[in-house]
Amino acid sequence: MSAPLERIQRVRNSVLPSQTTPEQRFWRAYKTPLLVKEHGAISHINFCPSGTHDFAVTSGARVQIFSARTRQVVRTIARFKDTAYSGEFRPDGKLLVAGDATGLIQVFDTKSRSILLTLNPTNQATHVTVFHPKTLTTLLSGSDDQTLRLWDITSSEPTSVFKSHTDYIRAASFLSPASDNVVTGCYDGLIRIFDPRAPHEPTLSLSHGAPVEATLPLTGTTVLSAGGPSVKVWDLVAGKMVKDLGNFQKTVTSLHVGGSGGSPSGANAVLAGGLDGHVKVFDTTTWEVKFGWKFGDAVLTTAISPDQKHFVTGLTSGVLSIRTRKTDPRVKQGVKQAKSGNFARMIRGADYKGENEHQILIDDERRSRRKKIRLFERHLNAFRWREALDAAFAPGMAPELTVTVLDELKRRGKVRISLAGRDEGQLEPLVKWAVRNIDDFRNVEVVADWMACVADMYASVIEKSPVLEDLVSELQRKLTRQVEIAREARRLEGMLEMLIQSH
Repeated sequence: MSAPLERIQRVRNSVLPSQTTPEQRFWRAYKTPLLVKEHGAISHINFCPSGTHDFAVTSGARVQIFSARTRQVVRTIARFKDTAYSGEFRPDGKLLVAGDATGLIQVFDTKSRSILLTLNPTNQATHVTVFHPKTLTTLLSGSDDQTLRLWDITSSEPTSVFKSHTDYIRAASFLSPASDNVVTGCYDGLIRIFDPRAPHEPTLSLSHGAPVEATLPLTGTTVLSAGGPSVKVWDLVAGKMVKDLGNFQKTVTSLHVGGSGGSPSGANAVLAGGLDGHVKVFDTTTWEVKFGWKFGDAVLTTAISPDQKHFVTGLTSGVLSIRTRKTDPRVKQGVKQAKSGNFARMIRGADYKGENEHQILIDDERRSRRKKIRLFERHLNAFRWREALDAAFAPGMAPELTVTVLDELKRRGKVRISLAGRDEGQLEPLVKWAVRNIDDFRNVEVVADWMACVADMYASVIEKSPVLEDLVSELQRKLTRQVEIAREARRLEGMLEMLIQSH
């Protein structure tokens, strides 16, 4: 009885390094965008620092609170006389503060939407309102009257007033949770650092060179400012700029830190959005652009949730874009319970196949698992070497199967026999494949062996064929380029070895 015919083992190429970085894969995971159309331009987005991280969207004369679980509006605060600005949660999530175009500052209960406090320090628009990250009764406001005010919400009078600005205030925040120092951005192009104990003059002033739209304290000594088509990084200890990020074509309007939970890819990132419709992600260690999105309209504000689950962007057209990142699957709680005794009795005997003398031995399982023999395998088994080589370049053939056929013909010593008696049209598929795969280091040896035989057997045919001659010339150019790359890599390797030895 003859032995069964062995199947040809498919060539398994080594896995190449990933073409995307971990940062790109992290930011690319923000999918399933939900678009919500509002009546006016979306001027501000703020996530609640605690709880489920619901987010407040300021647009027109109202502030809407969206649920982080359902991405739907759960509460609407519309008790404003004019356009609302800067709806911000308190760190505990129980209160929300917002200003409006009449200069009014209102503090709301996020559950009942009732007004708990009303402040009317000016009749000009109040664009900035923000709570202290630690002291829950401290509030900061900035208005178009060129005045910054520090409030205690238990009193109706400001505790500190900063009047050193010479234009509209568009950005203000506390420098760090551990202090009451304040950083502001103004349309006069200056970034100012104030100490509430000496409110008359700033402790430090830095010139951005353009009207400042946003400021972002990263640490107690590092601050980012956005204005014009650039973002600048400032070292407050040295009192100078350390980096100028000019990656935008139009004015940068929004800055936001990448979040504190989840992946380090988000924690070490800063998001910047501009009027050119781009939101770009900068790495805070190298200040290089790691990722970006392009929106159909100018970006006014952008934010990412503290747990890095939601990425929300507001546009001038009133479109709110909510992108959600898929989280890891939940771990099953407990251990799967065993089947009950009733179920075991019900299925008892289901696997019984009778006694040995009554069994008909038919190997159905082996038959069902028998794979269909491919076309090139049938040609190889029938010793049709030319047809097997032609089948390797058939349309739809996987690249690994093509290499498998070429390797098998080489192993059997049938390279010249399979190439014999061919014309220009029959040689073209092989030469085209060689040109495409010479750049892949995994196929260099196969390409070299087969093309050497082609050049030896059909040199006269190549000289008379313009198509083959062009393909061979392209192959030579690619080969020369790869040799130069290898030499340059070798030089770099030598320099690195010298540096390592010197240390």
